[in-house]
Amino acid sequence: MKKIICLLVAGAMGLMLAGCGGDAAVEELDKNDTEKAEAKTANASSKEEKPEEEAKEEDIWTYYNDAKWSGDYNGLKMEIQKAVVTDKAPTMEDENAETSAVGVKFKMENTTDGKFTFYPDQAVLVTSTGEQIDMPDMWVSDSIGGEIDKGVIKEGNIIWYLERGHAEDIEWIKMEFGGHQGGDDDYDSERKEYEIELQLK
Repeated sequence: MKKIICLLVAGAMGLMLAGCGGDAAVEELDKNDTEKAEAKTANASSKEEKPEEEAKEEDIWTYYNDAKWSGDYNGLKMEIQKAVVTDKAPTMEDENAETSAVGVKFKMENTTDGKFTFYPDQAVLVTSTGEQIDMPDMWVSDSIGGEIDKGVIKEGNIIWYLERGHAEDIEWIKMEFGGHQGGDDDYDSERKEYEIELQLK
């Protein structure tokens, strides 16, 4: 009888110890899973942060936010909001190649009931480094020129590729473009010419 009781007590203790061992194992797994989950969360959040960091690192432009201009031609409000330059612009032929470029952010708003026709996206660019570019790059620039009907707002980026480079050395740029009041086919309207100089440095 004593043997049976001893065996039962030993068996019960064995089960208790096994249970404790099981609890410890579960706790260890939970701990490992928690650590893995935290590690995954940390990795995921670092991956989410990386694109923003990489975007900042990959920003090839130097911004001149104070290079501004505004004008009002009979109710057509125009403004240059900023200028940018880079010596690392990808080319259309080879995106691994780099070239120099200048750009401006341009906006027009027709506050009248009539029409205007202007082409800032065909402006001639002159730089302090001695370049004259007769036309922006039409592939990378926004098409904002042409007829502007009543209440219309047009805005976008105008980009010129330089021929001799050294965009970062530019101290000032000058834009020359024109247009007239009235529709595109209103050939008798008086033409308005703009020559805008922006100081970068």
